[in-house]
Amino acid sequence: MQRAKQAAQAAGSAAKKTSDAVMAGLKALWAATHTLVLAIAAGGTVAGLVVVIVCMIALVIGSGFGIFFAAEPAGDGMSLADAITQLNGEYQDRLEEIENDHPHDRLAITSNDGSYAIAWQDVLAVFAARTSGAENGAPVAYLDEANLERLRQIMWDMNKITWEVETQTHEVETTPATDTTADATAATTGEDFGTRTASASERSGGEGTPASTTSGADDPSTDNSDENEDDPATTTVTETVLILTLHHKTAEEMREEYRFNPRQNEYLTLLSAEDAAPLWADLLGGFAMGELGGEILAPGSDTTLADGALQWPLPVAGTITSPQGYRTDPITGETSYHSGTDIAVPEGTPILAAADGTVTIANALDSWGGSYGYYVKIDHGGGLTTLYAHCSSICVTAGQQVTAGQVIAYVGQTGRATGPHLHFEVQGLA
Repeated sequence: MQRAKQAAQAAGSAAKKTSDAVMAGLKALWAATHTLVLAIAAGGTVAGLVVVIVCMIALVIGSGFGIFFAAEPAGDGMSLADAITQLNGEYQDRLEEIENDHPHDRLAITSNDGSYAIAWQDVLAVFAARTSGAENGAPVAYLDEANLERLRQIMWDMNKITWEVETQTHEVETTPATDTTADATAATTGEDFGTRTASASERSGGEGTPASTTSGADDPSTDNSDENEDDPATTTVTETVLILTLHHKTAEEMREEYRFNPRQNEYLTLLSAEDAAPLWADLLGGFAMGELGGEILAPGSDTTLADGALQWPLPVAGTITSPQGYRTDPITGETSYHSGTDIAVPEGTPILAAADGTVTIANALDSWGGSYGYYVKIDHGGGLTTLYAHCSSICVTAGQQVTAGQVIAYVGQTGRATGPHLHFEVQGLA
């Protein structure tokens, strides 16, 4: 392994390879490796091929591109999927620790780039470039304790968390709960465990039990009459809000912060190149992404949303367990803001794009995702975006063009949820 690393470094300093040439070689090696595995499984004579491919693999493993061979554990090391799962858990534990240490009525989550998930591709590219490209670099295909610690440090350097606590008071209109017997139903019908922020200006999200006084109605948890049960009530809400801010740094920012040497810069440039996307998809997509991307399914109901701009985001009808807006919580009887519409359907139900657009966020790796879990966000143009949260898996990637009715993910209960459902959020409409 050490000799392979030295050979790769010597080759890297002897001649500059272009991004296209390197990525073409990696793709050829990737294909050849799979061919070798199939040939061996079939009992073929592959002695010459073995020699060539093993030499190629040795050179690649000693470089930053060795990260593409970290999918499987080696020796006492762990797989890349296990490493990401462990570090995701540590990140979520830290967020929960902050929540527990600061009493609050409501949690609001914001970020500097509009995303609530860890951009693992960027983290891994920086890790591979920094680790293997250093003067005394180490291979990154082998995730032992030392490499796990390096990956952990980079993950935290690129994903900092700050927080503040403030008191907010405002008047809202609330809609009484439609099911006053649902004190235990949310866990089976799939309600968000808390609320999410609909826009940066609302600064609302997380679970909430705010203090409130209600005018125009009696106790909101009491059903006084059939005649007035659907009438909105005006409520003064005073609540303590814990505001978490997620600060994400890009790979380019880390290039400057870590003061990369020429070899590290070259590795990072090649790993971040557009041509590397298929390799990242092969490495990262296999354990989190679905299989029906591109398939178009007809919705199971005629429901259209936003005055016809959007279609129903599921192939079947579902039960709306929580509408968007301030509401009287059916369990606590308190007033809280819910930034989307929760639709209860069985786990694994395909989720459909509500309109044509471009995928801007496709979080298939961070199972917490700022309480959204695995989620997809689509830009439909004209300031209109939709978000699909708590997925069990997703099958699109950021930058992908999608069509209305296309399968983009599957219903689950990742993130802050108590049951399988789709949290469907619409932003940008007046």
